[in-house]
Amino acid sequence: MATIFDKINGDDPIFKNAEYLSDSVIFNSIESARSDEDYNIYTDHKNVIISTPKNGLRVWIWTSSSIKNDTSKLVDICRFLRDCSIPKVEIYVKQEVSGNLSDLYAITSLELDYVVKDEFSLAAFTYKGERKTDENDEGIIRVDKSNPAHVKLVTDFYRECMDEFRWNDKFDRKVNEYLNMELYAYVKNGKMLANAAIGSHTDEYVRIKSVAVLKNERRNGIGYKMCVFAVNKILDYDRIPMLYSHVGNAAAMALWKKVGFKLHDKLFLLKIEDSN
Repeated sequence: MATIFDKINGDDPIFKNAEYLSDSVIFNSIESARSDEDYNIYTDHKNVIISTPKNGLRVWIWTSSSIKNDTSKLVDICRFLRDCSIPKVEIYVKQEVSGNLSDLYAITSLELDYVVKDEFSLAAFTYKGERKTDENDEGIIRVDKSNPAHVKLVTDFYRECMDEFRWNDKFDRKVNEYLNMELYAYVKNGKMLANAAIGSHTDEYVRIKSVAVLKNERRNGIGYKMCVFAVNKILDYDRIPMLYSHVGNAAAMALWKKVGFKLHDKLFLLKIEDSN
């Protein structure tokens, strides 16, 4: 019988737990979920599961120290997700839990008839420095989704990136997603060459969702310019900038470090789906 997880809201006392608060930078999506009605939050009063149906049924799991050496708890989480009839799950777990993943693979395959399809790690970076003054804001605009000219800039930019981002089957949805963000564009000669998207605010952190540069415009300082702009904007909000980056993206990892971000921790992504 799977562990019982109760549905809770963002005011649950578990979010005042000192261990949770100390790790909140890693789980920016959980913090966002607390104020977003489209998220579902569950807990067994030690661990927290955040399901995000509108984002492809991604599941963020915050695990307390009690779970770190207890694979059975991870299996209970998989059982719960199975019982919720979620056919494909993307699970994000903290680095401390990753030592148990090989056991989890075996148990989910044998006992739950689940198969782990993929795994990669994300690096979480935070910025604790001062406002940078070595870059100017010339050419950078705030995208206004009610302005047709701005919509065209964004659409043309991402159409040029579509194959690289593998958006062929979800282009319109992704463009709308970025238009609804706090999005800043670097425009030259009527064309967007780069942009930076800023995510939702928590009590302490604001996430840089992405910094994107057209392929032919890379390695000329535009990515650095946009990242510095985003950092300064978040510092203006009196918040700490943070971001996630795929560990395998060497160019991005180098950029974040050049701007002044420090590696905080790593997350692991497991894609688990029914073997049938």
